[in-house]
Amino acid sequence: MTESQTGGAAVPGTDTASGSAQDATRPDTDSVIAVIGVAARFGERPDGAPGPRWTAGAADGRPVDAHAFDHRFFGVSPREAVVLDPQQRVLLECAYHALEDAGADPADKEAVIGVYAGGSTTGHAALLRRHADLLPHVDDRQVRAATGADFLASRVAYKLGLNGPAVSTQAGAATVVVALHTAVQALLGGECDVALAGSVAVPGAPGAPGAGCAVLVLKPLAAAVEDGDRIHAVVAGTALGTRGALESTEDCAARLASVSLRLAGLAPDAVAAVRAAGGHDVTDTAPAAAALVEALLGLGEQARTGALGPAAADQGFAAVDVAGPFGVHAHVLLGPGPAPLGSGVAEPDSLSWQLLPFSARTPDALAAVRAGLGLHFEQDGEVRGPGLGVELRDAAWTLQSGRGAHPYRDFVVAQDAAEAAEALTSGNARTERRSSGGTPQVVFTFPGHGGQHLGMARGLLRADARFRRDLRECAERVRGEADVDLLAVLDPEGPEAEGAAQLALENGAVAQLAVFVLEFCLARAYQRHGVRPAAVVGHSLGAYAAACVAGVFSFADGVRMVVRRIELLLSLAPGAMAAVRLSEAELLPLLPHGVGIAAFSGPEQMTVSGPRDAVTAFVEEHAAKGLETRLLEIPGAGHSSLVDPVVDAYADFLSSVTFRAPVIPVISDTTGTWADPEEIVTPGYWCRHMRHAVRYHDVLETLHALKGSVLLEVGPGATLTSLARRHAELRAEHLTVQSLPHPKDPAPDVKVLLSALGALWTAGVEVRWPALHEGGSAPRRTGLPGYPFERTSFPPPPGAQ
Repeated sequence: MTESQTGGAAVPGTDTASGSAQDATRPDTDSVIAVIGVAARFGERPDGAPGPRWTAGAADGRPVDAHAFDHRFFGVSPREAVVLDPQQRVLLECAYHALEDAGADPADKEAVIGVYAGGSTTGHAALLRRHADLLPHVDDRQVRAATGADFLASRVAYKLGLNGPAVSTQAGAATVVVALHTAVQALLGGECDVALAGSVAVPGAPGAPGAGCAVLVLKPLAAAVEDGDRIHAVVAGTALGTRGALESTEDCAARLASVSLRLAGLAPDAVAAVRAAGGHDVTDTAPAAAALVEALLGLGEQARTGALGPAAADQGFAAVDVAGPFGVHAHVLLGPGPAPLGSGVAEPDSLSWQLLPFSARTPDALAAVRAGLGLHFEQDGEVRGPGLGVELRDAAWTLQSGRGAHPYRDFVVAQDAAEAAEALTSGNARTERRSSGGTPQVVFTFPGHGGQHLGMARGLLRADARFRRDLRECAERVRGEADVDLLAVLDPEGPEAEGAAQLALENGAVAQLAVFVLEFCLARAYQRHGVRPAAVVGHSLGAYAAACVAGVFSFADGVRMVVRRIELLLSLAPGAMAAVRLSEAELLPLLPHGVGIAAFSGPEQMTVSGPRDAVTAFVEEHAAKGLETRLLEIPGAGHSSLVDPVVDAYADFLSSVTFRAPVIPVISDTTGTWADPEEIVTPGYWCRHMRHAVRYHDVLETLHALKGSVLLEVGPGATLTSLARRHAELRAEHLTVQSLPHPKDPAPDVKVLLSALGALWTAGVEVRWPALHEGGSAPRRTGLPGYPFERTSFPPPPGAQ
């Protein structure tokens, strides 16, 4: 790396004593490169000793097989896969696994990712040409494109959608170190933000000696630390050179090692191990790749176990030295990564529950991902002991921000690794959802009065600092307008305070204000998490929250409207409302004088409203006859003729409200269809809304026409979610999601809300994951199992083996 303190490109140099040209890089405080990801697959141990074939990093545990390849994952046709050089196939899979190990999603276009890679000489092209008669669909141009070493790096970049430089590097046995050196220079020169460096060798037979692939993911150390990346090691220095005419191989290696140490500012005794990579011949790239990966893993293990001691910055370095054809030599000096700056542990103000999303290209692969994650969490806890396993917050962040979002999706919500393992391996997996590939429209549905209860959203209020801050600000506005302390109602402390809160919620004015404020703050929480409504709709009181979120009036005016509305309703003669399980045609002949239908919630789900005595008598009479009906805990008799005396007074009040055209389309629960943007901003609309029946069944028909939309209930309970799920056609074609638990459901608020976000993500909604981690120290990326490729064997055509 360079002497520059600006992190500039590596400076070429010349060794005047030997007269040989060389290139060297050195570390300083601003220009150190971190290794943040690794994936490797080999046919046998690099020293040739007996033992199992081995893999490393995010690779899926399968050694190199010259023929097996997941062509569907990379968009390669079977015809093309047969022609494609096995080296190209293996490098593609290893590159993807390395990015997974780094927690770097190739779909993230904010980072410029470069590829620097090379391979060994193979006879695949010659084999194809010798048997051209077996491949009538392939011409020589296609053979060159499928087998040329020139295209190793560019094919990886193209298939993974990377947007940085793609440079194929060929240096025989030294290829992997030369690729690493070139990638380091590119990073220091600002050509890319992240770089892949690696090599591949696939001689032919599956698992044969010399078969191997290794890919490292590199990033400037300062950026890696800032981004919370897992750092396997740092590249302390690299040096390239050619053996001089009067220089032995050993002398050349010693000279490059000396250059690397000098530029790194290290004494020779700082290097604990030097791995001299050998192989079957100077064109075999696998031995050097294996030596490099083993050096990295050794440093990582020392750092994890504390074997490096307190002075890790000055000891425990490892070097890899490799010779290539015609006197080419390459040397890399690796050092331990810095200790993580933060613990990654959630603070008291952050969510203790974690959302773990995962996805795959096929249902079978999704099941394998689930099983792999479950085993990972289970084994990690067993190895480290209770309470010492993987930090779930880091694992959640890695899955959320560092893995691709594939069509088949699922998730679990858990508090620790053991609970996550249980959820993943219990066999009670939910039916996975297949994202349509686009972003579905999300409709916010806001319930009305009736779902309120003691403790609603209390868990979320205590766990989410941003939600608590929003609600506190809104509660202050309500206190000034209605002299009600909503914080004491929603988050009472102790039995006495809970009793007072319960009494307050029995007051219609307090209950309606609490529901309105809670729904407004929940909507803001979803928007903070990246969930933007394509439309909004409310049921009765919920229509005020819907219109407020749509920008029809300000929150302050919304509070005033809710207060004035309930004041006017409570000023009327005593009224009541009741739910009745009958169709409209069956119900109308039974209604006494003065009692009318206030809400059409379903084909056989009505709400009646009218004078209290008449409604009460109706319920008592028909319940005794076996009719399913009950009184609702709603003050007054809205949406009925009892409202007529106060309509003019409400219109006068509404003249003081500042209305604006909605910025989000609104579905009117009065008409059951789309609200006219010009009408919804008039006092007359809101007077009719208070007087006329709620036509929510018609709303569901309108929502059903929004093909593939997701209905998200933004409020306490699951009233509107239940109504939607009773609509057979809508239930079959639309996802319906609740935000908070039913009053009788013991599930924690945070778990239900995170499950809602998980369900939205499975449907294809883009979630702003950083918003889940705003409290406490920043989470870090961690190692998790890689994608389980579903490989198909593509041997040479019959007769060409």
